Amino acid sequence: MEANTYKTRGAFLLPIFLDSVFLLVLLAISMFDRRFPSETVVLSIILVPTLYIFLGSARRRTTIGDDNIRIRKLFRVKQLRWEEITNVDVLTLHKKVYLLLTTTRGFHTLANSHENFTSLVKDVVRYVDHEKVEEGVRNVIEHPVRRMSDIVSAWVAFVILLGAIALKIAC
Repeated sequence: MEANTYKTRGAFLLPIFLDSVFLLVLLAISMFDRRFPSETVVLSIILVPTLYIFLGSARRRTTIGDDNIRIRKLFRVKQLRWEEITNVDVLTLHKKVYLLLTTTRGFHTLANSHENFTSLVKDVVRYVDHEKVEEGVRNVIEHPVRRMSDIVSAWVAFVILLGAIALKIAC
């Protein structure tokens, strides 16, 4: 079987990218407009985590192959052989679902911010011994949870930033 690769949903990447760009534009405008020097500091403080979230989301990849699962995040790559996984469980916080992969060296999480998260969970369950898979994991497969709040929040931030840019340019 060929490897399946899962990445962050594009519906989230677009608005968080636009938020980052608009924050950069606002920061550039505030650097030239010296009326409120603290504004530059505040925008810089907001820009750093926004860029981190965007870059981390854009770089995130989970690849499932016959021998292992490879989890690539912003600054690290973890590769777990299927035999190393001792337990597969889920943690649900409102509509945020984390697939927990426990090994003898620790645990690793995969969030439902991945595209086709249900397919990702099915692929993991297919390779791990059934006695290591908790019942909650099967419930996630049967009753998928779609989280839209992060996408909506990113679009709301986009609209607010667009308004702020329009106000800055108008003044």
